[in-house]
Amino acid sequence: MHISTKWLIIEIVLLVIMTTVMSIYSYPLLFSYQWHRVLHILGGVIFLGNIIVTGVWMLMGEHTKKPSVIFFGARAVNWADVFFTAPGVILVLLTGEVLATQWGGFGKESWITAGLGLFVLSGVAWVGFLIRYQNALLKKSVDFVDSGSPSEDFCRILHKWYFWGIIATISPLLSLILMVIKPKLW
Repeated sequence: MHISTKWLIIEIVLLVIMTTVMSIYSYPLLFSYQWHRVLHILGGVIFLGNIIVTGVWMLMGEHTKKPSVIFFGARAVNWADVFFTAPGVILVLLTGEVLATQWGGFGKESWITAGLGLFVLSGVAWVGFLIRYQNALLKKSVDFVDSGSPSEDFCRILHKWYFWGIIATISPLLSLILMVIKPKLW
């Protein structure tokens, strides 16, 4: 397991603990509603920006067919998750929980419930598939830096990573649309 994955696990555990504590205890707004909104949007920008950019990095790295570039991209994607994706998720979920209470909670408004569901789907794709594939890609990219070309196994894993990455990107983009438009879905 790559060290960046160990950091991610720590960040995910902290997120679970913080959201659990916030759910159990009633909590006042730490800042004004507007500041929570700003932090929520900032978290979304960091999160979405990073998942889009890392996908582009890997695609561009693959097209160079240069092992050193592909290795750099694979390593950068892992660390970008630690420094951007996870903190973005933490900001979105914690401030989202605070903001949702102002609308009656997660189950009250259909657009909040659907948006959270899409965000969770993205998290399942990330935790369930992408992190595992990213570790495999990093490990396999080390192997072919000296050999000169990516193996078929590397390319197969990379294309699975693209597939799950698309799901992990489209679902929070749809969630963002719901948060902006606020439609009554049911």
